[in-house]
Parts: sequence; structure tokens; C-alpha cells
Amino acid sequence: MPSENNLTVIDALLAEQRTLTAVERFSQHHDRNGQAAPEKLYSALMPAHSPRPGEQYAFQVDLDACSGCKACVAGCHSLNGLEENETWREVGFLHGGEAEKPFQQTVTTACHHCVDPGCLNGCPVKAYDKDLETGIVKHLDDQCIGCQYCVMMCPYEVPKYSEKLGIVRKCDMCVSRLAVGEAPACVQSCPNGAIKITLVNQSEIRTQFQNGAAKNSFLADSPNPKITLPTTRYLSKRALTGMVFAADHNAPRLDNPHWPLVVMLVFTQAAVGMFLAATIVPTTPVLLLAGFALLNIGLMAAPLHLGQPLKAWRAFLGWRTSWLSRELIGFNQFAPLAAAATALAWLPFLVENFPKLGDLLQKLPAWVPPLDKLQLPLTLGAAVVGLGCVFVSGMVYVATKRACWSPRYSFGNFFGTTLLLGATFAAVTFAVLGKIHFAQSFAVAALVVRTALFVWRRLELCAALKNPASPIHLNARAIRELLPRIMPARMALFVASIIFGLLTIANVGGMILIWAGASTLTTLLSEIIARYVFFATGAGKKMPGGIVT
Repeated sequence: MPSENNLTVIDALLAEQRTLTAVERFSQHHDRNGQAAPEKLYSALMPAHSPRPGEQYAFQVDLDACSGCKACVAGCHSLNGLEENETWREVGFLHGGEAEKPFQQTVTTACHHCVDPGCLNGCPVKAYDKDLETGIVKHLDDQCIGCQYCVMMCPYEVPKYSEKLGIVRKCDMCVSRLAVGEAPACVQSCPNGAIKITLVNQSEIRTQFQNGAAKNSFLADSPNPKITLPTTRYLSKRALTGMVFAADHNAPRLDNPHWPLVVMLVFTQAAVGMFLAATIVPTTPVLLLAGFALLNIGLMAAPLHLGQPLKAWRAFLGWRTSWLSRELIGFNQFAPLAAAATALAWLPFLVENFPKLGDLLQKLPAWVPPLDKLQLPLTLGAAVVGLGCVFVSGMVYVATKRACWSPRYSFGNFFGTTLLLGATFAAVTFAVLGKIHFAQSFAVAALVVRTALFVWRRLELCAALKNPASPIHLNARAIRELLPRIMPARMALFVASIIFGLLTIANVGGMILIWAGASTLTTLLSEIIARYVFFATGAGKKMPGGIVT
């Protein structure tokens, strides 16, 4: 063995390992370097007292101390037992500065436990609760029906849907640890002390963001804080304003297409359009029956969107704040009116084929008005309530504050679909009945609406693609770059439906039923694709993400 004077570095390290374990060496290092000021390492992770009235807990992030190591992500994942691809805390990047002095900044983000949380306001079953004492926004797993509307309502994409559990889950600031004076997992996991728990005044947050002057004072290139009033405080000695962008700032992305919602919206709007057509030509029971059938197809598709469909009956609970609850209530009004109007329209046929039913109707009290006189008012009432449902369906998405789901686009698409499919289905229905004049008239109406709707959508898309400053520029790029087959498919279906519509109007070869049927099929497929695009490319602004390659 070499003498002490001739020891190499490796020999010295091996000798040290024979005398001290790794734990003992760490302990010695701690005694030498950390014993003198333990308060500097630990005391600032938590506030000195619980929230006072008007205050709440909030995350505070020192961006200058964040190295992007993702220890906070790992700690959160481990403590909360999350699924493999489920994350409640994420790390993104900002970049900016001048050409000669650029910089990159890592950003750790989680739930902001907002003063006015969008997830809570949008939930139809009250599965969210903002604790009055701590301000923490908690998700009630046993109440959730898995509708995922909170995912749409949160501009920060905080709630995460679990396919396995059929519910949404989110960060609760490790409330059980806070209750016993322990810091949340992400806070304790950070080796640099970049994340802390602090106290904020809710009224100050409200004043700061609602006055409109602090749009960028929350975090650069992130959603407007005015939407939900987030409480997280991001600190940095750098000037993170001006020409500072998220690493994924220019990256178009696709969102969940929500196929059951695609079917629900398209078919219920078609049904409303047919009941509207039935007020124009009121003596057509087949038209009402077809509309009622489409309505039921749409309503039966809706529960397929839920992770917990057996709990769907509770979806009216949030009617005070949730447009999704109001949509459910609206369709629960529309469906009975539509059923009653359809039944009365078929009453003469039923009486003729079932004499006992006629005898039963004759025994009705004298104060009951003649049922045949109620059919048109009920049809008109169903059409009006149906149009109200289309409006409420639009508000479900307008309320999310996503640029691509603004009133202009949501109402334009939804009411356009209502008029287009209503006229198209009415035309084929009258063709089946052999009422050529009515079939041609509704085919003309469908042709006009179809052309106007297609041109409007095309112009909006082209304008957004040409203007990088457009709020829907990335959504338009998602259509062009991530769904390259969509635009040619929509163009082909539009041309085909126009041709079949013209053949229907001209009744070429006396085959109006074939032409009307082909026009209806191509139009329906076109609107299904349009609604798919509405959801798949509907992603809004979010917190800074990672580098896109």
C-alpha cells in the first residue's frame, strides 16, 4: 500500500470511504456549512401565521432561484400518488432580452388558487370549493362527474382529467400538510428554495388585476390575470416584461376534440332548425318527428362525454354560475316541449288508427282547450326555447374567454349550423313526402346559408393566417399545419353539397329525393368536421410551456 505522502487522489478517496459512510459525510458537510444559519434554509418556506380575514395562502416563486430541475414536479407526483402522465406542477421556459444579451428563464407553475376561480364558477355539480379560511381551491373528487368543463374554464390548464378514474383532479396546495404546519411537497422538494408559501390580500389582488392596468404584471406571455385573478406571485430581478416570450409562444397545438360534444351540438342544433322550419310549414308531422329524432340522438350522445355518467343528474346544481348547468336546464325544457308538439302533430293519425284513443279524448273536461289548437303554439314555443338553448350552448364556450370561442365565432358557428341543417333536413323531409315545392324552397334557403357560412369561415381563417397579431392566429395555423386534410375535405364537401343543392332545386331527372339526400349527407358531414375543428383547434393562451422541437 502506498505511503501517506505518495497517496493519489483515488487512494485518498478510497481511504475516506472506508471510514465514513455517505450519510456521515453529508452530516459533516452540513455541520460545517449549514449549522450556523438554519433559519436561512428553512424558516422562510411558510408564513409566520395563518391567514387573517381577507387573506389567503398563495405560492410565491423566485424565478431567479429556479433552475428547472423539476424536483418540485417529482415531489408533487410522488406525494399525491399521481398517474404516470399526470402532473399538477409543471416547468416551462421564458426567453427574451436583447440580441447581444439574451436570457432564458425557467418557470415552475401549478394551480394559482385564484380569487375568482374559473374552475369553480364553471363546474355544474359544485365539485370545487374555495376554503373561506385558507383561500385554497379544493376539488371534491366524489362530487365530480368528469365533464371536463373546468379544464376549459381554467385559462392555465390546471385541472387534469384522469381517464382511469373518470374525474378531474388538481393541486390542493397539500392542504393536509399545511394544516399541521408543514410546507407542500413542491415547496420542500425545491433544492434552491425557489417556491414558498406566502399570504396575499384578496382585495388587493382584485384591485390590482381588475383595473386592467396590470395585464402583464402577473407573468409575461401568460393568460390575462383579469379572467380569474390568480394569487401566485412571481419574483425576479430581471425585467420580465416587453419582449419576453414563452418557449412555445409560436407553437400551434391541438386540443381534445370531445367527439360526444361534437355529435350533441350538431344534432341538437339541427333539431332546433327543424322545429323552426315547422313553424313555417306547421302541418307536417313528419318534419316534427324527424326533428325530435335528431334531438334525441344529440341528447343521448351528451352523457358519453362524462367520466361519471350516472351522476349526470346533479349537473343542474351549479346553475347560479355555470353555463353548462343552464344548458342542461334549457334542454330539459326544450325536450318536453318538442315531444308534446310532435305528439299533438301526430294526434289525428293516432285517433284515426286507434279509435279508443279518440273516445278517451272526448271524455276530457270541458275546460281543456281543443288539443289540435295547441299544436302550433307548442311548436312555436319549442322553436323559441330551442333557439335559447343554442344561445346557452354558445355561452358555455364564450364563458371560457378563449379567443377562438369568442361570441363572434361561437354564435356565428352555432346559429349558422342551426339554420343550415334545419333547412337542409327540412328539404329532404319534404322530398320524402313528395312535397316538391317545399323541398325546393328549403333547398334554396340552405344554399344561401351554406354559401354565406362557408365564405365567412374561409375569410376568417385566411385573415387570421395572414395576421400574426390576430388572437386566433395560432388556432388558424393549427388547422393548416396540424390538420392539413381538413381544409381540402371541407372544400370538397362544400362543392358537393352546392352541386347536390342545385340539382335538388332543379329537380333534375325527377330524382329530387336522391339529390336532397346527398345534399343533406354532405352538409351534415361538413358541419361535423366544422364542430370537430371548433374543439380540436380551440386551445387558448396558457402558462409558458417547454421548448418545442
